[in-house]
Amino acid sequence: MKRTWIIVLAAVLALLVTGAWFSWPGHAPAGQPVLVELDDRTLSALQAEFNHTSGSLRIVLLLSPT
Repeated sequence: MKRTWIIVLAAVLALLVTGAWFSWPGHAPAGQPVLVELDDRTLSALQAEFNHTSGSLRIVLLLSPT
């Protein structure tokens, strides 16, 4: 019985540590623009930047967790 509680406690602790690790904001490497989340305000800035570079190769990569 005691061994089961220790295993459950260790699993819960591991999940909490993993969640905390992935919830901390990251940073971009030196020389790379900062990553942003798209919303109504930033979408217009993305569109303007995309249209500004119409003479070169452009790639938009959209990732979704679902």
